[in-house]
Amino acid sequence: MSRENVELVRRTYEAYAAGDIAALRAASAPDLVTVRYEPDAATGHGIEGFLQVAADWTSDFDEFSITADELIDAGEQVVVRVHQCARGKGSGVMVEADFWFVHTLGDGKMTRLDMFATQQEAFKAVGLEE
Repeated sequence: MSRENVELVRRTYEAYAAGDIAALRAASAPDLVTVRYEPDAATGHGIEGFLQVAADWTSDFDEFSITADELIDAGEQVVVRVHQCARGKGSGVMVEADFWFVHTLGDGKMTRLDMFATQQEAFKAVGLEE
């Protein structure tokens, strides 16, 4: 099932980039929980909660993109190194950064998304501490 989990997560990033909310909804459990730990420990419930957490994160940018640069199979979880490119509103400054997301899956759906600032935090969350 792990390879299927990785592929499901990969498709969710493609759907997000394409603005395909229907595909995101189809890949997510109705009770999806999204937690962004930095900077404010925001939590969202359901696909609408995910979209709100994402909107809050991107609201300070005129341009924003995120790509899944590395996907790591961790059984019922998939750890993803995401690369963010954004242009600040007002300043016009380009900002690039990597973050680490942990997707938890069950019954072929995403049930939880935890957004971490560092690889160490993400790996610790799934028991892959180095």
